[in-house]
Amino acid sequence: MANVTVTTGANFIPELWSDAILDYAERKFSLKNKVTDLSSMLSGGGDTLHIPRVDEESASQKSADTAVTYSANTDGKTDLSVDQHFYSAKRIEDIVRVQESADLFNMYAKSMGYALAKKVENYIALLIQSATANDVTLTADNTFTSALIRSGTQKLMDAGVDYTQDAFLYASPGAYNSLFALDEFSLANQAGRVSAHASGSQGEIMGMEASYSVDWDDDGTTGDETASIFTKDSIVFAMQIAPRVQSSYDIDYLSTSVVVDALFGASLVQSAGDTAGQIVNFNNP
Repeated sequence: MANVTVTTGANFIPELWSDAILDYAERKFSLKNKVTDLSSMLSGGGDTLHIPRVDEESASQKSADTAVTYSANTDGKTDLSVDQHFYSAKRIEDIVRVQESADLFNMYAKSMGYALAKKVENYIALLIQSATANDVTLTADNTFTSALIRSGTQKLMDAGVDYTQDAFLYASPGAYNSLFALDEFSLANQAGRVSAHASGSQGEIMGMEASYSVDWDDDGTTGDETASIFTKDSIVFAMQIAPRVQSSYDIDYLSTSVVVDALFGASLVQSAGDTAGQIVNFNNP
């Protein structure tokens, strides 16, 4: 194991490490904050959460002098398994000097916190991209048109989903940049807001918050998901061990071992091939 060496010293203050690492992790969480978080339901233990899915009911007409008919639906369920355990670890010598140097301390804290956040975000992104029922194929690699976006929103409307409420558009850097070529989304006189060319951000598109992420692919490979629309209700997520920091002094190495880890899980609410899944993926041709 490689050590991070500065000078001699052994005075370690775990609160400093904990605060900084968690701050950087939270700063990088984006997708995690846009899906349904059920972490509180697992606070008492357990590794799997069973979530009932109540089927849509239909109303029956009542006839005079007849008894009502009782329905007995066989409702489905979503199983959320918390089985993703990731960590980042360093063994650091002479911790006093590390904590005296704000730049060096922040560098270590940022790298460890970001490593965990990246794992969580990537796991959720891959889950979104695994949905297949509402795919839209682009006409050119990583390039949006207004018609293609409308095709995606119509798929949600056909499923009875209000895409202007808790719906999000995530795109690869290439696909996101293509939005700037669409005047209706980018020019102030057409979009009805500050020009995207001036702000550098698309903000909202057709009522959906638009963001970019490197977790969506823009290398042009056929069939790759280069953008997605998803709703808050399409994914359930739980973090049983929020990013935690543990440390111990290793006298053999005259160093302090620091480990930050997280235990989490996520699941599609509907099966990947279900049109009711409230996810639209835009794929490269």
